[in-house]
Amino acid sequence: MAKENPEYLFLQEKPTLALLAIWFYGRTYASVITKEINSTFAHTTKILSRMEEDGLVVFTVEGRIKYVELTEKGHNVVSLLKDLIISLGGELPDEYDLESRHEVSGDELDPTSAEILDRINKLRLKVESIYKGLVDSDADTETAKRKLGPFSRELTMIGDAIDSSETPVADEVISAFDATREVFLSLLNKNG
Repeated sequence: MAKENPEYLFLQEKPTLALLAIWFYGRTYASVITKEINSTFAHTTKILSRMEEDGLVVFTVEGRIKYVELTEKGHNVVSLLKDLIISLGGELPDEYDLESRHEVSGDELDPTSAEILDRINKLRLKVESIYKGLVDSDADTETAKRKLGPFSRELTMIGDAIDSSETPVADEVISAFDATREVFLSLLNKNG
């Protein structure tokens, strides 16, 4: 198959959703994107490989874990895609709406606190969304633990980022982290 022009890639649903999902999570795994776009793992890795060829995403490996995240070019494309979707009369899902992602109470946060708060909010949205799906499908306790358990790693990474921050992290970020951790542990340990 001849290499298509990059613009044709983003006139398709799955690649567009994949790029938006990577933007939403910031740094994630191919398996998370696979679930998010309701695709097969093979198809998702093909999409991600193509995005890497086009300079939109970059893969990093830490130990046995392979992460994917947007490049600067990828962030620019997401911004344009969101504008295109809105211009065509579509609506972005709430979790992809930039306005709602960066609402914080009180004063403007420093960049480190804002980034950590963004990660906390994304994690909480995702955990609550998965939990709602588990409740809707009447899943048992073991299924719930299997689906929610992997997010404990992200929660730990956020806690480490707070602890190792060179600048003091805003109180509202610490409060949001504590609340999210409590919600996560409560949902993870809830009996079906």
